[in-house]
Amino acid sequence: MAPPPIHILGLGSIGTFIAHSLRSLPTRPPVTLLLHRPGLYDQLVARQGNLRLQIGESGPSAEQGGFDVELLGQQESTPIQCLIVTVKASATLAALQSIHHRLNRQSTVCLLQNGLGQIEQLNAQLFPHPDTRPTYISGIMRLGVYLRAPFDAVLAGMTGSVTVGIVGGHGAARSAESSESASTRYLLDRLTESPILSCTEAPWTELFQAQLLKLSANCIINPLTALLDVRNGALLHNLEVLPLQRQLLHEVSQVFQRLPALQSHPDAQQQFSSASLEASLVSVIQQTASNSSSMREDLHKGRATEIEFINGWVVQQGEKLGVDCSANRLLRQLIRAKRSSAGPEG
Repeated sequence: MAPPPIHILGLGSIGTFIAHSLRSLPTRPPVTLLLHRPGLYDQLVARQGNLRLQIGESGPSAEQGGFDVELLGQQESTPIQCLIVTVKASATLAALQSIHHRLNRQSTVCLLQNGLGQIEQLNAQLFPHPDTRPTYISGIMRLGVYLRAPFDAVLAGMTGSVTVGIVGGHGAARSAESSESASTRYLLDRLTESPILSCTEAPWTELFQAQLLKLSANCIINPLTALLDVRNGALLHNLEVLPLQRQLLHEVSQVFQRLPALQSHPDAQQQFSSASLEASLVSVIQQTASNSSSMREDLHKGRATEIEFINGWVVQQGEKLGVDCSANRLLRQLIRAKRSSAGPEG
């Protein structure tokens, strides 16, 4: 039996990198690229469907082809067994609306995005019935990838990695103990098979804690660099912003330590203490000092931000758990206001 095609939704830097990496495997799986803009579709067809990846700023580059390409909105009804989603968290729901009828219990949806809360949103609005919703894989990207031009990605260095795992528990999908579908194992095996992805599989609880740790840094770095219009490293040298950072981390710590999913893991109390989160934050800022955060870039380019899935998620959880998250709520409101003052999204 022929292997199922792996569909990729979102051909930005991460989507292009993932697609190229999968087609670079010794046994190349079929990969279908899903595009929502006719202009982008025409550009890809004009280059014979080839994607390019360059290793390093001045390193070697290689093209990969053999992709199938679909323009969304063409009334396609073929079921999708394996789907990788790399669009922004804020665009996930809209992106999946046109293809959710092609996803079912035998499908696996892999989300490689920033933030938390996307799965709950998808379940509430697209897949309300647990018996028919897909299995979810979630992932953390620790890679420096950017687009030089459409379908032309640059991997800045070889020290990054990817961690993925089957989502389970706290109402997200099926339990982690349930038997995985054939599409889930197939997709996980392809992702972890790629040397350049440096992808490993982790148990859900371990992955969830890693996601929370990344989210805690994003709650400070993303909105503050966007509002101050500075690169990440500037946050280390601005003493005026330090009290606000600590208040934000205090709220985040209180929320994380009360999450029901972590109550059976006593080590989580220490891991997510304010002091531990601050040490982790400083380390992340130092490692990414020259970077411009995604939220800052989104505001520069007039795009919707992921604030609802970063600070917004903390605020929502705080409301459920009885934690006052006034500082995170204020930052969410300020980012909303700054985004609104920029005018309609282009």
